[in-house]
Amino acid sequence: EADLQARGLNFMDYTFLKENEERSGYSVKLWRTVRGSQLALYPNLNASDATWRELFRDARFRRALSLAIDREEINAVIYFGLAIEGNNSVLPDSPLFSEDRFLAWAEYDPDQAEEILEELGMTEFDKDDVRLMPNGKPLEIIVETAGENTEEVDVLELIHDAWLNVGIKLYTKPSQREVLRRRIFSGEAIMSMWFGNENGVPTPEMSPEEFVPVRQHSFQWPKWGQYEETSGASGEPVDTPEGKELMGLFEAWVGAKSAAERAEIWEQILEIHAAQVFTIGTVAQVPQPVLTANGLKNVPEDAIFNWDPGAQFGIYHIDAFFWDK
Repeated sequence: EADLQARGLNFMDYTFLKENEERSGYSVKLWRTVRGSQLALYPNLNASDATWRELFRDARFRRALSLAIDREEINAVIYFGLAIEGNNSVLPDSPLFSEDRFLAWAEYDPDQAEEILEELGMTEFDKDDVRLMPNGKPLEIIVETAGENTEEVDVLELIHDAWLNVGIKLYTKPSQREVLRRRIFSGEAIMSMWFGNENGVPTPEMSPEEFVPVRQHSFQWPKWGQYEETSGASGEPVDTPEGKELMGLFEAWVGAKSAAERAEIWEQILEIHAAQVFTIGTVAQVPQPVLTANGLKNVPEDAIFNWDPGAQFGIYHIDAFFWDK
C-alpha cells in the first residue's frame, strides 16, 4: 500500500521484500547507511558505581573490550558480509576518513585483549572461567538496550560468545527506550548498546559535537554532556585529561577562522578517539532497503540513507519525484 518506504524496514527484511517485487508492483533499492556504526557499545564513563567508573576510564580496558569482538563474524552471520568492520568513527565517504583510525583497536585479537586484561591485574578466574576484577568480583558486564529489535540481541549474542573466550561475561538487559535513557543519564547503566554516531560522513565545516562531551545524549559521558547543556546546573564537569583536551579542541573549532584550521582540529579530535576508544563500534554501512512503487521516477538508485546529514529522502529533492503515467 506504500509508494515510497524505508523507515521501519531494515536489512533483515530484504529477502522477503525482494521475493515479492513482481507480485506487489514495487522495486527494492539498497542504499548505504552512514552512521558511524550500525550498533555500538557505550561504556559509561560517568557510571555511579566507582569500580566500573574507574575501569571504564582506563583506555586499556576499553581497547581490550574492542579487540575481543569478532566483527568479521558479526558481519558474516548477520549482514551477509555486506557491511564494513571497524570503529564507531568516520566512514570512507567523508573527507576526514582515515583507514588507520577506522581500524584502530578494532581488529579481532583475543590474545592481545587477554594480555591487556592481565596487565590490569585480572589474572584470576572463578569456577565458570570468568575473570575476577581487582576487587575479587567476576568481570560481568550488563549491557542495557532499548530492546526494540532482534538485531541488537543477535549482535550481543555474538559479542557474548567472543568476550567469554577472554574471560568476560556479558548479560543483556532490555528495557523501554525512555527507561534506558534515564538509567544511562543517572549513571545506573554501566554500559549500553545504541546506534553509532549519527553522522559518519562529516566534513570539517560540520560540528564535531558528537565527538566531544557537550551532549547528554552521548551515552559514553552523559553527565559531562548534561553539565555543559545546563551551564553547570546539573551533571558533572569534565574531569579527565582526554575529556578536557576534547573540550578545548571543540572551543577552538567554534572559534576557528578558516576551513583549514577547522579541518586540523577535526583531525586531532579523531586521533584522540581512535586511541581512546570511548565507544566500541561493530560494523557500518549496513544496506538500507528502500521500496518504490513501479512508475515512481527520479528516486536515486545509489544513495545514502541517514537522518543527519540527509534528512532521509530530503536531500534528494523528494518534491521532484514524479509518476510515469
